Amino acid sequence: METILIIDDSFFNIKLLKDILQKDYNIIYANQGEKGLEIAKAMQPSLILLDIEMPGLNGFQVMERLQAAKETQQIPVVFLTGVDDTATEEKAFFCGAVDYIRKPFCCNVVCARVRTHINMFRYRKMLETQMYIDVLTGLYTRKHCIDYINKQWKRSIEEGLPFSLGIADIDFFKSVNDTYGHQEGDRVLSAVANLMKNAMPEENDYIARMGGEEFYLIIIGESRAKAAEIMENVCNAVGKESVCQVGGNSEESISVTISIGGSTIIPCERDSAEAFTAIADKMLYEAKGNGRNRVVWL
Repeated sequence: METILIIDDSFFNIKLLKDILQKDYNIIYANQGEKGLEIAKAMQPSLILLDIEMPGLNGFQVMERLQAAKETQQIPVVFLTGVDDTATEEKAFFCGAVDYIRKPFCCNVVCARVRTHINMFRYRKMLETQMYIDVLTGLYTRKHCIDYINKQWKRSIEEGLPFSLGIADIDFFKSVNDTYGHQEGDRVLSAVANLMKNAMPEENDYIARMGGEEFYLIIIGESRAKAAEIMENVCNAVGKESVCQVGGNSEESISVTISIGGSTIIPCERDSAEAFTAIADKMLYEAKGNGRNRVVWL
């Protein structure tokens, strides 16, 4: 059930809106702008119904702060007001509101508009999920990984944290597809992804599928030795398992291994994530050249 936050200084209006909407949505509320901002950041509602005229912070000031904060800037906001003039309505949309409802409320209109914006919110979330989560493996996508690397690289520079990148590749994966077909190949990819995920530390387990059978594994804040140890665990976790049976009821199992190359760095301003990624890729090439089913770490 989606959550809707009502920010209004009138408890009468809050009760009215709650009575209208609580059958279909989880309703939370605040009767002050400051409190509403706190709740919005903490609860991350799917929609905010925001009164314009309030003591303290008015609706426009609350909206400005919502849009300035990374945690709340994507939450859709519908303005509520008893002011009936074009200038106020224009200002509301200019501030970033998705809709504008005049008081006194028409219950059917409120329900219809809320339903429309909740549906739009759900659709946007679905698109974001498809963009950032790989459907086959459940891991992050290439796009999400690039964004994550840029963000964590900057954080590592600012906080002096070790940044570790492992690039994993399934050994001889083409022969799996050629021998058993792409459907079985997909099952292998999914199984390997799950084994790698389970072998990573629970609190530091970022893995993305970059395309085909290549994966990026990122660890923040661990030493070079610890990062290499984690990658050895991941490599061994895959190598010791028969990842899946083929052909439905067949008793034949596919066993695969992975090679991992990577490195650890405490980056500074003169370092670049692109150059560092190239080093990790070179280490993967060495792992492949040295017999596969192993980790080469710099």
